[in-house]
Amino acid sequence: MDNIKKQKYEVFCEKNYVPIYSKPWWMDAVCGEENWDVWLYENGSEVLAAMPYFMKERGKYRYITKPPLTQNNGIIFSYYDNMGLIAKQNFEEKVINEANLYIENLEIDVYEQQFQYSFTNWLPFFWNRYQAITRYTYVIEETKDLGIVWEKIYGNRRKKIKKGLKNTEYREDLSEKDFFEENKKIYYKQGLDSPISYELWKRVYKACQIHNAGKIMCRRTPDEIVASISFVVWDEKCVYKLIGGPIPEMANLEAHSAMTWNEIEFAHKQGLKYDFEGSVIKRISKSFREFGGEPKPYFRIRKIFNPEIIRNEAEETIKNSNLEG
Repeated sequence: MDNIKKQKYEVFCEKNYVPIYSKPWWMDAVCGEENWDVWLYENGSEVLAAMPYFMKERGKYRYITKPPLTQNNGIIFSYYDNMGLIAKQNFEEKVINEANLYIENLEIDVYEQQFQYSFTNWLPFFWNRYQAITRYTYVIEETKDLGIVWEKIYGNRRKKIKKGLKNTEYREDLSEKDFFEENKKIYYKQGLDSPISYELWKRVYKACQIHNAGKIMCRRTPDEIVASISFVVWDEKCVYKLIGGPIPEMANLEAHSAMTWNEIEFAHKQGLKYDFEGSVIKRISKSFREFGGEPKPYFRIRKIFNPEIIRNEAEETIKNSNLEG
């Protein structure tokens, strides 16, 4: 990997707002230092845009794809002050066209990145024969007045929060190891293995502690049983719900409804907005709506360069359609 580019990217991140998921230290933690790189759009010595990306082998194929535990990457633009709408669109088109040339020279099989919801103009990708899938996160943009936030929460959800607050107590006493073990229980109940390894979790947790960007939270019953867990991360603008959930045997206590309220309170204290790390799964989306989260569309932008993968995916789609029929 080109260390000079990464050094320039470090400087770019110091001068511009870059979401946590694209910060160099985050990419080191979730990808491994040798498994990510960054493309830079430069004007002389000035970096005006950047695209950090994760490279992964899947069998014999090479992908640029979403890193683990990472909601988005994509292109980050540094706009000039007072840039008008037309100038902004022209700038975005020029940057994206250059990024496309770079991507196509990497000799990869598939490009797929999820962009921040602040990125709304994917037309230049469309013109270059990329595709986009719209996904959604949910965000509370303003946490300054908790009274207003509370009033926007659906009535039945407020009752669940109150129940959780009554039944359990907020704590910050889980160790990094204990958090991982509790988190596994959430998946084992569904017959699933943990989607993250302990080694990955340790790297992410350590990096967040070094950069003061992550916190383990939990709620316990009066007899000290863990009922809900959460690990939130944050950057200069936003708190994100990253990992956690209700411990299955304790779900009826509504501890996780109370935990989510604790997370929103934390965002309020930090003076930041709150991102639920949304889902397109219907029941999860419904829950986030009930907390007053505003749906924010974002794009998963994709292009397949290998015809063999196009054929394989088409055959899989036909097969699944026949099974459903």
